[in-house]
Amino acid sequence: ETTKDVLTIATSIYRCLIASDNAGLTIQLTPALVKMMMRRTSHVRGELKTKMQGLTSLFFGFCASCSMAAIKANHDLAESLKEGSSFIFKDWEMRSGIFKSNLIQTGINDMWFANRSDEGIIYAKYFDPLSVEILVLVLTVVS
Repeated sequence: ETTKDVLTIATSIYRCLIASDNAGLTIQLTPALVKMMMRRTSHVRGELKTKMQGLTSLFFGFCASCSMAAIKANHDLAESLKEGSSFIFKDWEMRSGIFKSNLIQTGINDMWFANRSDEGIIYAKYFDPLSVEILVLVLTVVS
């Protein structure tokens, strides 16, 4: 039971390090522990991508219809947001407020700060200040 608790804590810290690129930390682990941790941490990008897909859809008003008109409108909207990385702006139509989009903050909150047991709350030192790597990770999964 103690080994499981230690592994859970180590995995959470490792996930924070991966997200914030503080992986310069030297840790001596057995191959079995490394394998177990990697199994649990390799999902950070996928987990964030899943969260951001729903948020992006709601934030920019993508339509959930299967009609050809809706598909074309969604495609056109996606292309306009990707053009010049417009989605990173608070006002994406006027392209003002770079990196101040509520989508970015909401995604970060949902991923790392949704409740008191989330990694961003428990291991706040890895998120204060928010690293460029975390911002890049969020923007990458949106694009």
